[in-house]
Amino acid sequence: PLIMLKINLKIIPAISLILLMSACSIAGSWAFGKLDNYLNDYFFTFANFSDTQKEEIETVTENFKYWLVKEKLTEIKLLLSKVNSLNSSSTGVEINSIYEEGSIILKSISSYFDSEFIKFSLTLNEKQISEIENHFLELQEKRKEEEKDRKKETYEERLQKNYISGFKRIGIKLSSEQETILAASIKGITDNGDEWGQLQAKWTQEMISILRTNKKGSFKEELNSHLVTLFDLGPPDFRKKAERNQIISIKAVTNIVNSMDDNQFKKMRKRISVYMRSVDKILKNQNQEDAA
Repeated sequence: PLIMLKINLKIIPAISLILLMSACSIAGSWAFGKLDNYLNDYFFTFANFSDTQKEEIETVTENFKYWLVKEKLTEIKLLLSKVNSLNSSSTGVEINSIYEEGSIILKSISSYFDSEFIKFSLTLNEKQISEIENHFLELQEKRKEEEKDRKKETYEERLQKNYISGFKRIGIKLSSEQETILAASIKGITDNGDEWGQLQAKWTQEMISILRTNKKGSFKEELNSHLVTLFDLGPPDFRKKAERNQIISIKAVTNIVNSMDDNQFKKMRKRISVYMRSVDKILKNQNQEDAA
């Protein structure tokens, strides 16, 4: 419940953090064990829910964690192995394939909650819906303030920092030459952050309006139709800009991978192996629980 409101803001970063624990595989599996508690604590801030509603949220998040282990962790491990197999001859086609497979996994995680959210929303009263609306209005205001700070740098400067940080998470420290390659590679990427924020705000407000009709007979169909549009926001020209940005991004990553030396690949594979061991431990623990 409520995860579909902003799946891309909280759930995906939470899962990424857990799966990309850099300390050790034990830390990763321990953090994953706390995933449902983390989600519960987050969703309880949306509104003042009744005890019955809180119990339902706890049930859904617990079921989600089990589903993620049984249905998705093996796919995530396979994706990690593909990252691990990259080399200096890897092509943009290979890297784009990894990106697309990752996107499919994230979309399936999002869509998992559709029916649960629709069912849960039937229990919301007007006061709770207003509290949820205020929660997201506060988030939007917070993002506007953060955006003011971010605009002290150019978009390309901020973007380059994000790429450098992303490579560090998989054990790769870029050289000054590679940072120059990266800067040249991302030129031409369009900053569509403001437009994306407006689209998300509109999508959320439309959803709140639909929630206020949760006593009407057509409510379930209307909410479901709205939820499935989350990953296809924006007019054709916005989608084209997003697609063009993706092409430039894939090329930038490809250029960096092609420039990496043996030592960088060695460190990357060592880090990825840690992530894969974390996934293995989570899967093993779940199998042992199922067998008990």
